[in-house]
Amino acid sequence: MRAALERYGREKNTTGPRPKETIREQVRARLSLAVGGTIMQSISASLSKGTLKSAPLLDPPIATGLTESINKIYDIVLKHGPVSREEWGQLPALFRRVRHLLRVYYDTVFTHRKTVEFKFCDMKDMSDVGLKLHECGLFLQLSPGRLSACLSSAPDLETFIFDDPIDLGRWRLEAAATEQAVKADPEADDDDRERALELEDKSGNDLAAYQLSFFLGDVLVAFLINPANDNKDKARQAKAMGRLVMMSTTPLYRLAFGDALTDAMRPVYWTPKVLVRFSHAGGLPALVEDWAESTLKDGLCKTAMEKLPGKAWAHQTPESLLGIMRGLIRKLEFEGDDFAETPLFVNILHQIYSRYGLEPFERASHLSDFEIIFYFLHRRLSKKPEKYQSAHEWLPLLKKYRNVPGATRKRHGWMILTISGRWDLLAMCGYGCGYTECPETSALLRLKEARVRGKRDPVVEDRLFQWGGASKACARCKAVSYCGAACQKADWKRHKSECAAEAAKNKNEEI
Repeated sequence: MRAALERYGREKNTTGPRPKETIREQVRARLSLAVGGTIMQSISASLSKGTLKSAPLLDPPIATGLTESINKIYDIVLKHGPVSREEWGQLPALFRRVRHLLRVYYDTVFTHRKTVEFKFCDMKDMSDVGLKLHECGLFLQLSPGRLSACLSSAPDLETFIFDDPIDLGRWRLEAAATEQAVKADPEADDDDRERALELEDKSGNDLAAYQLSFFLGDVLVAFLINPANDNKDKARQAKAMGRLVMMSTTPLYRLAFGDALTDAMRPVYWTPKVLVRFSHAGGLPALVEDWAESTLKDGLCKTAMEKLPGKAWAHQTPESLLGIMRGLIRKLEFEGDDFAETPLFVNILHQIYSRYGLEPFERASHLSDFEIIFYFLHRRLSKKPEKYQSAHEWLPLLKKYRNVPGATRKRHGWMILTISGRWDLLAMCGYGCGYTECPETSALLRLKEARVRGKRDPVVEDRLFQWGGASKACARCKAVSYCGAACQKADWKRHKSECAAEAAKNKNEEI
């Protein structure tokens, strides 16, 4: 990767285009972020004992192999001077060949069985596939005339960009299906959840979609940022918008593409007019999610959120609002409760409430059993819905949320949990009864061990619910809950020393 670093340089460009530079210079500047990330990825992969080496690179490279296919795409797209129709016409087959060989390589990563086609997976460093395609995509994005000529000469490339299924791979699809099955199963247990997490973690080694997302993202963005000169351009722009919103807001695609797609989408985020259109089309959750956890969260994404025009909040659907609020929860999980009191966070909540009322908060109130801010806000807003009509009226309410004690949060989070989640958290500190020798806790743990899949007991499940949901917090400190007075009295000797210290924190706000 040292050669790649020397080639692309260390320039960083996260704020916008540099019009005084040539197109090739702009491309190199835009590549710097991906180069840095790819170097780190390559270092991490080299330290991994199980990294699969690609097939030997011959001289010259094997015909129709990955290296030859990538080099042909590169030479056609970045050719100095005119490109012939015949050259453009080669691109659709070349891109599909690259997609196929990426699948061959990453399937081998999982199966450890090399098929006869593995010999074509001859890229010396597989990370270079994404970088090369990113360079090609950026060059077409910054050269509208060349992109137009390409599509005119190779119309099947439009099908590849807009309509071909995105190859997520069976490993990611199986992991996603397992996760959904576990979530839907009221009898799922810790072992089931651990298995789902292991599958998701393992599926992260499939980078086929990640490698291609650079190019796809770059070209889709090109249709959004470049003017539509005729009806055909407008149709492409509409299709590009729909495809990009789908790719950037669907959780499974976001997981597969990672920061590669965020990198490609930078022009959307730094161009206000485009960002407003993207937001109205359902893309605003993508920006909020990237602001919460991408590598650009403290740079471009933060700036885009701060400068987001108010009109971008119009035309949001229930689905997009739920995605936005899911991203806000992720932001608080990373930044902590204090972040809820920042002017930016306050303004976002005001924008949502002033335009869409109480319903989004009700729908979001069950998104998380740990970060229960929307559960809290829905309860409070329901009591005085007319009170919070301006942004400054939100701040005192959010300060109160910070003062909701942990025991209270867990008690209300318990009510949001699924039945399987309650069984799994039965022995977790802070839920239900804080007395370690609690007889009811011990009895429920025995009942947990005696559970038989397929045989549920509603009486026992209600008993479990009451243990966690009807517990009472210590009246003085609010930091610990008990299932009854007997347990609270028995635990006083232990709790007494911490009670005064917890009470001094003055976290006594109720939900």
